[in-house]
Amino acid sequence: MQNVIMHIDSALFQVLNGILTSPPTDHLFIFLTSIRHTWPIYAILALFIGFTYKKQGIIALMALALTLGITDQFSTHVLKPIVNRERPCRQEATIRLLIPCGPGQSFPSTHAINNGCLAMFIGIMFPHMRLWILVFALLVSYSRIYVGVHYPLDVLGGLLIGAGFGLFTAMMLRRFSISTANS
Repeated sequence: MQNVIMHIDSALFQVLNGILTSPPTDHLFIFLTSIRHTWPIYAILALFIGFTYKKQGIIALMALALTLGITDQFSTHVLKPIVNRERPCRQEATIRLLIPCGPGQSFPSTHAINNGCLAMFIGIMFPHMRLWILVFALLVSYSRIYVGVHYPLDVLGGLLIGAGFGLFTAMMLRRFSISTANS
């Protein structure tokens, strides 16, 4: 069964990384996959939340930052070594590699974990931002497949794991009456 799933994942990777591509989207996804390009967007979002929601916003941002630190380390130092899956850029015979392959293992995508966490948390704590942060997180996560460094299941698994962390953190803040939705 595991071989069948991996075969389907590889075939889907070939479609998403090879067939469903174009030069204009190459540039978009190379941009979106780079933390150097996306961190200013997240910084602007954090400033907006801090200035708009004052104390509750700053508490929410601190909780999110702590959670992202945990998810990032959990992905890199716990999950990836346990699963030990090779990246497609070191395994697939046919690949469009648009950025350097990168070190480490493939599952889960740490980009996807962090973006899944961020999207779930922001979507719960700041519902009016839910749609655009979800779209942005999905595009950044998908970019990892498009540029050739992750399989679809790496991204899907990362998004689900990250969303779980984001949900947990948001629910804990709400449990302790730190709500921003009506502030």
